[in-house]
Order: sequence, then C-alpha cells, then structure tokens
Amino acid sequence: MRPPQGNRSGTAGESRALAFGAVATAVLTWGCSNVLIKLVSTTGVVASFYRLWFAIPLLWALPAAVPSLRQRLTRDWLSASLVGGGLFAVHQIMFFTSLKLTTVANVALIGALQPPLVLAVAGPLFGEAVTARALGWSLVAVAGTVLVVLGASGAPGWSPFGDLIAVGNLLAFTAYFLASKHIRTRAGTTEYLIGMTTVAGLIMLVVVLLTGQQLGSPHGHDWAILFFLALFPGTVGHFLTNWAHPYTSAFALSIMFLAVPVLACAGAAVFLGESLGALQLIGGTIVLTAVGAVVASAPSGTGEALAEGVAEVDAP
Repeated sequence: MRPPQGNRSGTAGESRALAFGAVATAVLTWGCSNVLIKLVSTTGVVASFYRLWFAIPLLWALPAAVPSLRQRLTRDWLSASLVGGGLFAVHQIMFFTSLKLTTVANVALIGALQPPLVLAVAGPLFGEAVTARALGWSLVAVAGTVLVVLGASGAPGWSPFGDLIAVGNLLAFTAYFLASKHIRTRAGTTEYLIGMTTVAGLIMLVVVLLTGQQLGSPHGHDWAILFFLALFPGTVGHFLTNWAHPYTSAFALSIMFLAVPVLACAGAAVFLGESLGALQLIGGTIVLTAVGAVVASAPSGTGEALAEGVAEVDAP
C-alpha cells in the first residue's frame, strides 16, 4: 500500500532539513579548518602527513566491518586510487603549506576560483556548452581575486610566494577534482575515498622521509588539532556532503559552501589577528558573488559538478 501523499511530503521535507543540517555542519568544520591549520606549530608537510595518517585507520575500519565493501576493492579500484591519491597528495602539500606561508583569507579566496576554472574545461569534460554569462562571471571572479591579492600586499602574514603556492594548490585540486569525477564512474565514493587517502598517505610518508621532516615536531594542542582535522573536516565533512547530495539542489549546496571562505576569513580576523583591508573586503565580496553566479548560470550537468567543486575546495 502506497503511503499518503502528505506522509511522503513530510518525509521529503525532513530529509531536506537533515541534509541542510549535515551540510551546515560540514561547512562549519571546513571554515574552522583553515584557521586551525595556521595554529599548528609544525610545517605544512608534517601537518598534512598526520591529517592523512590519522584518517587512514578510521577509513579502513569500514571495509573491515562491511564484507560487501571489501568485495569492491578490485584492481580497477586500485588503479583509480593511485591516480586520485597522487593528485590529492600534491593538493594536500600545497594547501597546508600555503596556509603556513600566507594569509588565510588569500588561500581561501584564491581557492574559491576552482569552479570557474572547472568551467573552462566543462565543454569537453561534461559535453556542455559554456554560456557567455557564466564565462563573464568567471572573469569577474578572477578580477575580484586580483583585488584580494593586491589588498593583502605588505600586510602582516602576507607572502607573495605563499600566494603562488595557493595558486598551485588551486590547479592541483582542480586536476584532482576532474580526475575524481571521471574515476567515480567506475569506483564508488566510499571505497575511492579509502584508496585515495591511503595512496596519498603513502606518498606523503615518502615526501616526509626524503625532505627530513621532523615527525615529532607537533606538541601540546597540535595533536588535538591534527586529529580534529583528520576526523571531522577530512572524513565526516565529506561523508555528510556526499550523503546530502540526493536531497538538495546543486545550487542550494553551492551557495551554502560559499560560506566556507567567509568563515575562514572571519575566523582568521578574530583568532589570528589577520586584518582585512577595504580592497580585500571588496575583492572577496566580488569573488564569492561571482562564483555563486557561475554555478547558477552553468548548464544543469555542469552546475552539479561545479557545486561539488565548491563543496570540496576548502576542505583539508
């Protein structure tokens, strides 16, 4: 017997409310993560190493407990994990390092350019035409980022090299994101997350050993922060957003995700004493407005992909 229409509507409404709550939780943890990374006293490479290796045992507990998940760890899964993990490791190194070198605001707002960058290759990748409106808003977003960087020039904590690393992180994450979109056609999200994180962790271990990093350099509150980053933004945050996708629209999610750089900038101002000049505030407002317009004006299939990009771009 089919349930009454009212019950189905109520269930859908409850699922939608839970999805928004899940995304809001993820957004909050991601917004805090940029500030927390800055507070860790060790290098960006060491911080990213522990972020990965604290998460790996938690992730492998899933296939250990779920036989059906173990059966999906095939040769195709391994090849997909090698590609995704390699790109994710590069992103992790650049993301954590850029946050240690330059301002949180610059890293967050440069990272917000990821959806327009994806749009540049949306035609061949998704088979969608790029609209003139979306292209125009992408150029506006780039102009806003230029204002942010110019406004930070000479400010305490700002580094042109750090900004350059943040641009490298933008490119690295975009490559990872585009590869993952292709990989997910043959690998499920959960097993891909397990494999990709493990491969990235192994690569990070090699990098740590080759560069002579001091794995004992974290101390005191550093350990609690690193575990928090691995558990909540890095694992729970991605799980919550993946769960929420079927219950909300791409546009609604993308607008919520735009709060991540806002929270990061606000947190840096309150907890790190990073001041935002007038030019940075204007540029940041332009960037976030333009990125929201890019997602809204993109064709449906591309818009869904851009929304996922906004979802992950500021997540450690």
